[in-house]
Formats: sequence, C-alpha cells, structure tokens
Amino acid sequence: MILISCNGGIKNGTELTQTDLNYIEKIGLKNEDEKIILFDSQLDNETSGNLITDKRLASYWIDKEKNINKINFAYYSEIDTLLTKDLSKSLTYASFVKVIKNDKTEFKVYVDDNGKNTKYFFEKAMNEWKKWKK
Repeated sequence: MILISCNGGIKNGTELTQTDLNYIEKIGLKNEDEKIILFDSQLDNETSGNLITDKRLASYWIDKEKNINKINFAYYSEIDTLLTKDLSKSLTYASFVKVIKNDKTEFKVYVDDNGKNTKYFFEKAMNEWKKWKK
C-alpha cells in the first residue's frame, strides 16, 4: 500500500527528510539502527509527531514558546495492550492508538487521516507489536 501525503496525513518513513530524521533522533525517538515505518504530525514535524518504528511506538509534542515537552515511547517488549479509536470521520478529533505499558503507564499515538489510511496505521502498529510479543 502506498500512502500519499499532500497536506499532512500519514507518511512512510522514507518520505521524511534527513532534517526530520536528525530531529527525531535528537529528541531520543530514533536510534541510528532504527527504521521509521510510518509517521504522522498534527502540525509541523518539530512540534508534533507520532510514529511507528521497527522497535517502538512513540509520540511527541514540543511547544517551544510555552517550554512544554511531552515525549512518550514504548518499545514493543514493554507494551501490554494496544487499543485503537478511529475518529477519522470526526472534524475535531484525531484517531489514536492507546499504548498501555507493562507498568500500567499509558500514552496515545495520534493519527489524523482518512478512514482507510487510519486503519492501515492501526494495523501496522498492531502487526509490529505482535512480532515482538511472545
């Protein structure tokens, strides 16, 4: 499946620029040997990002003006449960994957795209997690 992004929406990791990749690595959400599979941002890539890699699920919100940094991630081995909520038909809310870690902490990975692409994002997150679950 090929995802095409015009104004936002889900992007394949290969569509991210080297600057984007360097930034995601700088904030600690990508290692050198880690591959970003899918990425979505509700604003610009320096403010907001939600990603699926071959090793983890992650989400960040960085508001430089208000000095607020919310950076969340879980390696697949740390995840107990994934719950999905499709709000792709909503005009005001983004769909999300709720990540519940083994220690019972949780966070959401948001995706804001059409129903078909949102479903693909959810399936990709589940499939990557299931590869690590034993």
